[in-house]
Amino acid sequence: DCTVNFCENDLASGFLQKYKINVPEGQNAANCEGCSITMELIFEGEAWLSIAFSEDGKMIGSEAVIGIPGSIPQKYMLGGYDVSTIQLMPEEQQTLTDASITATNGQTIMKFTKLMSEPGEIEILFGDNEFLWAHGSDATLAYHGGSRSSFSLNLSGSGFVGGTATEPTENPVTNDEADGSVAVVQGNEQEQVGPDCTVNFCENDLASGFLQKYKINVPEGQNAANCEGCSI
Repeated sequence: DCTVNFCENDLASGFLQKYKINVPEGQNAANCEGCSITMELIFEGEAWLSIAFSEDGKMIGSEAVIGIPGSIPQKYMLGGYDVSTIQLMPEEQQTLTDASITATNGQTIMKFTKLMSEPGEIEILFGDNEFLWAHGSDATLAYHGGSRSSFSLNLSGSGFVGGTATEPTENPVTNDEADGSVAVVQGNEQEQVGPDCTVNFCENDLASGFLQKYKINVPEGQNAANCEGCSI
């Protein structure tokens, strides 16, 4: 019950999300006025951190909390992929409470509490949500490279589903040779739809300390979608 205790998600290796729904007295989480969410991001490294709230799982148009070591985490509009398009929200929308970010001894921790429903902003639901995470390689806000992804999260407790990542591309790409991931190109946007589990082993964190790895073995001349003799 994430209204009683902090729940946790492993967003990526060395990057943990903790969250708790704060329900005012006399309210219930499913139909709540004044509910807020407290989040804590713990990253094994010293870098800027971001968690974003999205309507479609894509970066552009999402709203983010970005923490840069040495300053206070604030709310931003994500207008594009270039750092110049990441716009600080107006002062009247800077409503985070208990916001902090510290980077010490090789670990960065960002904390904040945010109202789940705010005028003119993407609502965080006690149900299905589309979030995005990202982090940098140091404390200077800059392009995150591959250190980002979207994910689905049901705050009522049904869980976390690792999602996709989107980035612009100059040229159509159909396969990422570096990690075997499959990419779909739509216009000038490349959507990373996840690792190709016919090339490399894919992984799922089934529970704390319980990891699943799997790979699809496709015989020569076959394809995974319509395969005779495939194995896992």
